[in-house]
Amino acid sequence: MNFLNLEYFIAAAEEMNFTRASRRLYISQPSLSNHIAKLEEELGVELFDRNPPLTLTEAGRSLLHHARRMVEVKQEAELELQDIKDFRSAELTIGVTHIRGTYMLPPLLMRFREAFPRVRVKLMEGTTDEIKEALYKGKVDLTIGYLDDDMDTSRIQSEYLQAEEILLIVSDHILREYFSEKEQREILKSTRLPLGTFACCPFIKMKMPSWIGSMFERICRAGGITPEVVLETQNITTMISLGMAGYGVGISPGIFIKQNQINLGRDGGTHTFILDHPKVERTIAANYLKNKYQTKIAKQFILVAKEVLHQMYEQ
Repeated sequence: MNFLNLEYFIAAAEEMNFTRASRRLYISQPSLSNHIAKLEEELGVELFDRNPPLTLTEAGRSLLHHARRMVEVKQEAELELQDIKDFRSAELTIGVTHIRGTYMLPPLLMRFREAFPRVRVKLMEGTTDEIKEALYKGKVDLTIGYLDDDMDTSRIQSEYLQAEEILLIVSDHILREYFSEKEQREILKSTRLPLGTFACCPFIKMKMPSWIGSMFERICRAGGITPEVVLETQNITTMISLGMAGYGVGISPGIFIKQNQINLGRDGGTHTFILDHPKVERTIAANYLKNKYQTKIAKQFILVAKEVLHQMYEQ
């Protein structure tokens, strides 16, 4: 059975449209139809009911189930053989969200390339849900993100990279406007403060359904706080910049603040405090499929990620 025919059949079955499938495969529609016809002739069954709308026959549904696994086994065998041959010249596909990639990837990929210059790194960037879906479908070798309570632990292995605290961003402008001099001195003595300390202040909030936005609402409900939200944004960089400018109090994961330390310290006008609340510290993890062969280069990438993230958070 020809693996190319199987791969083309899987694409056609997933798209359920020969035109879309041929575009996805970068071949002509007649060529795709020819490959499917050859597979049907070899197996002696029809795989598609071609009467509109296109659907799989019972034989097609059965083959799709087995074909996916056969192609996965082939890919795993190729990966393992490549590892044996020379794992340092392999390919690695990483899934990461747009924002986290902006802050985390530059030092991480530079360090990784220094150690493994012949490895080709491919990125898949998207939302948290898009990255998670790509992981489940085996489209990426691993993802970098928060340890997710909703992750299917029977299928996904998560490896600890770094703990991350959530920080409050408070400018001198906010402190002067909403607190007495005595209160300001007390606040500035602290490194860790509850959200309620700033209940009288305006807030900049991340839009739902972001984790930061959801967490902010949960804390407010639990503490009986009715916040004055002066702005909602989808961009965490916008929130940090506005927080530093004194537009309101912002809340951000620590890594994003770390990367803005030069700006924070430029005029001494912005302060950060660890958000004091149970269960707001998050764990950054590398996630990968348990049943998919994990290459040596993927393991090496995780080791480099642990080292780099630790250094970033210790700065």
